Amino acid sequence: MMPSLVLKKMVMSSYSKGILPTEIADSIDFMVDKLDSLRQPELASRLTLNCVRCYVEPQTLKDVPMTIISVFDESGLSHVVREDLFKLYPSAKKAHLKTGGNFPYLSRSDEVNLYIQVHLRQFQFTKFSACESGPLPSSSGVSSSSASPYDDTKKWK
Repeated sequence: MMPSLVLKKMVMSSYSKGILPTEIADSIDFMVDKLDSLRQPELASRLTLNCVRCYVEPQTLKDVPMTIISVFDESGLSHVVREDLFKLYPSAKKAHLKTGGNFPYLSRSDEVNLYIQVHLRQFQFTKFSACESGPLPSSSGVSSSSASPYDDTKKWK
C-alpha cells in the first residue's frame, strides 16, 4: 500500500495551479484541508473506488429525470468525457456554469443550489418530495389552508 503522502500528492496534482479566481482558489484550499484530514486507509479506499472501471448502462436511467451540471473552465473532466456524458444522457437537462473549477458546488454554491432547486421542483407534491405535501404559502404570507405545513405558529416537538 502506498504511503499517505504519495496518495495525497497524486490527488493534488490534478488540482488547478497558477492564478485562480478567489472562489476557485478557496474551494481548492478547502479540499486540500479535507484531504489532509483523511487517514491513509480512507484515502486509499476512496482513490480505489474512483479508479475502478465501472459502467452504468444509460438505458437503465433513461426514465430518471437528471440534470448534468458542468463548467466551461478547466476541470477534472476532459471535454471528450463531458461530451460523451451528454451523448449518453440526451434527455438530461444541462446546467452550465461559466466558471467553477473542479468543485463548482463549493466555488459557485449559490448557482449550483439554484440548479438543484430547479431540478427538484418537478418532484414537489409527488411521492418523491422531500417536503410534506400541502399548499404552498401565498406571496402575501396568508395560507390558503389553516393546516399548512408552513405555518410559523405551529409548535414542533
